[in-house]
Amino acid sequence: MNLMCNTKHGAIQWRWKDSGQPSPEYKSLNHQWWIPKKSEFELVTKVDASIRQEIKDEIWEDMQSDFEYQKSIYKIHKLNKKESK
Repeated sequence: MNLMCNTKHGAIQWRWKDSGQPSPEYKSLNHQWWIPKKSEFELVTKVDASIRQEIKDEIWEDMQSDFEYQKSIYKIHKLNKKESK
């Protein structure tokens, strides 16, 4: 599954890596509280090697607000679960 991100270098396609047990691609679809690592995504769009890391950094920074939101929801979930015991 390819995803799109608009960067200052244009529209870039990227995806979660599909290797590993379970793969980051599988975890992104099936694990509700999964927080990815920076090394678990790759660019699909062919870009010059000199700007490749800059693009990956930009995409990663764009995802940080989503990760923080997910972490805060997870904390609420854990608190609710703890209080219901």
